[in-house]
Amino acid sequence: MILLILVTLQSVSGPTPAELADTAAEYYLNCQYAEASEIWDELLSRMPHHSRIAYNLAASFFQMDSPMEADSVLTLVSGDVDEDTLASALALTSLSLAIQMEDYGGVESAAGTLIENISDGVSPDCERTGLEAGLNWLANHDPPDDQSQDQQDQNDDQQDQNEDQQDQNDDQQDQNEDQQDQNEDQQDQNEDQQDQNEDQQDQNEDQQDQSEEQPQPPPQIDEMTPEQAQAILDLIEENQQAQDSTGKSKAALPSGPVW
Repeated sequence: MILLILVTLQSVSGPTPAELADTAAEYYLNCQYAEASEIWDELLSRMPHHSRIAYNLAASFFQMDSPMEADSVLTLVSGDVDEDTLASALALTSLSLAIQMEDYGGVESAAGTLIENISDGVSPDCERTGLEAGLNWLANHDPPDDQSQDQQDQNDDQQDQNEDQQDQNDDQQDQNEDQQDQNEDQQDQNEDQQDQNEDQQDQNEDQQDQSEEQPQPPPQIDEMTPEQAQAILDLIEENQQAQDSTGKSKAALPSGPVW
């Protein structure tokens, strides 16, 4: 993390605050974070509202892999520390603390914050290094049981939806097959009806042929009038008168004795 150097401190007996700050900065740059943190802690007790001292103490704790202490000190930091610098410190401390406590959700949240900070393109290298560490930690750890259960529930729900969709597809296929069967039955009925019509037509043609082969009955004779009857009698009488005296008819057939 970026170390902010004190610029003005009040004079006290012994080493001045500025001299103590220089010594703490030297310890920090030499990776002697415990020694640096002792000096920053003493300075912070003298000037508890000095945000830069709190920030430097938090940085020392962070480097000592004590994110809980660093996070606690960072709550004392106010506006006289650059906003982006403070945001980076808070994000990195939160990430380190979550990793130390194996808080999967906390690591996810801190990594998300770092991603947002990095997106502006002006983030310090420590943020990129911290983000990489956080993502690697997430990749090598399983989510907690509740998240795993939620994921399992989501998977089960998705599977149920897939099965419901498959059932709907099967029902639709069955309906299509039933409709096809109905269409085939209707086609068979139409063909049967056509066959019946053809059979009826054949019967009609046979009936017509039989009617044509039967002999026609003689024409009906209407009832004779009296005049017609009298004319027939007159013809018979004339035929009898035409027979000769030998008792033979014109056809020379015996007609019987004459009395």
